[in-house]
Amino acid sequence: MAGHHSSPPFDLSRDRTLRGQGTAYARTAAVVGLVCLGLALVVAALTGGTARIDQTFDLQHAPPALVGVVQLLADKEGTAPESYDGRPIADINKLAHELFSKELPPHWDTFLQEKTGGGWQRFQASYLVAFLFVVSLSVGGLFFILIQHLARAGWSVVLGRIAEIMAASIGLVSILALPIVLPLLFGSHSLYEWNDPHLVETDALIRHKRAWLNPTFFTIRAVLYFGVWALFSRFFLARSREQDESGDPALTSRMQAVAPIGTLLFAGTVNFFAFDFMMSVAPHWFSAIYGIYYFAASVVGGLATMILLCVWLKRRGVIGSEMTIDHFHDLGKLLFGFNFFWGYIAFSQYVLIWYANIPEETGWLILRQQNGWQWLSLTLLFGHLFIPFLGLMSRRSRRSIPSLVFWACWLLAMHWLDLYWNVLPQFSLRPWPGVLDLLLLAGLSSLFLAAFFRTASSKALVAVRDPRLSESLAFHNA
Repeated sequence: MAGHHSSPPFDLSRDRTLRGQGTAYARTAAVVGLVCLGLALVVAALTGGTARIDQTFDLQHAPPALVGVVQLLADKEGTAPESYDGRPIADINKLAHELFSKELPPHWDTFLQEKTGGGWQRFQASYLVAFLFVVSLSVGGLFFILIQHLARAGWSVVLGRIAEIMAASIGLVSILALPIVLPLLFGSHSLYEWNDPHLVETDALIRHKRAWLNPTFFTIRAVLYFGVWALFSRFFLARSREQDESGDPALTSRMQAVAPIGTLLFAGTVNFFAFDFMMSVAPHWFSAIYGIYYFAASVVGGLATMILLCVWLKRRGVIGSEMTIDHFHDLGKLLFGFNFFWGYIAFSQYVLIWYANIPEETGWLILRQQNGWQWLSLTLLFGHLFIPFLGLMSRRSRRSIPSLVFWACWLLAMHWLDLYWNVLPQFSLRPWPGVLDLLLLAGLSSLFLAAFFRTASSKALVAVRDPRLSESLAFHNA
């Protein structure tokens, strides 16, 4: 229940910027990010393996489905047979269904792990996971801005600038899409197999999706997604900073008027972004609520990041008494609610696929329930849903800064692990993240922080002349 108390004195003359340190923070984060990316490239080069299996390996005593998978992966330049034992080799999902429905000899398991555990394809897959993670942080910040203006909320004014800067980081994040998009335009199909011309010829399902899943249209849509997000994030940040100078209350009305159309475009772009960048790594599989799944995860990641940034800035003295425990309490409630919403969507997706029991859908889940991936699935079930649900349920935990920091870090880790679980089973039999995955996560996260600090370096981190500021200062959870 929200109430009000008398507003504490608010000193407009107080410096609420990073006092010139923002540029230094940005440079440090950028250097750390680039070093981590360089180390990741070295690790990928040293691990050496690819998805191409040696044809000379003895297949005589292997299970038939494994033979089919090995032959399919053996040579992507045309020598792989179109069928094996009367079945289309290109139908990788059905072969994978059979492959992971039985135990394999340890020798085969080790062989495939070595061959699919490293190299450029593994680098690309891990990079995609880290990229999806940093995109979600900006997307989560943009959603917070949109929903606050849509609801004409006043309590969140002292938090809004942090979300605006997070959202504005989408400009740099969009550049990070180039290592994914450019190889597609040059014909690479190591990450998205629907870009393989030979597979398009032999696989009717992928051929029918070719109008949507082709590199040119994929790139156009990517530009559209990031363009829409950048447009709205820059609009809200620019108008908010303009209001710091002019104090014009009409700017607030203008932002509130733009929020509805922004929310509609946000919903559509996030939905199709998840379809394109994430779901299409398994082009035979589909889920109508996959975009909502990624949206819910993005809001959880964005709220967790907001909590950590606000706590850090408050402890640095950049933000003062205007941001109270009541504001953190409401951030904790939102984090709790949207994490449960993520669990609801995840369960809905799972139970619908399980109940329908259609091979085109169940193959995706079977990959995540065998060969060690089932333990990662259970980790997400308990670590992403049940444990945080219990941990954030009480009012006391949501009003404790150390508790909120702990759960924000915990859920960020689970959010990244969830993205890893969604992408990596298509590329590796190894269920747990390795050094390459952690280096890419650290690298891209550092570049996101560099973009945040660069944008935050010169302006106040609180909207000091927003007409609803007094309401936010007086906000109190009864």
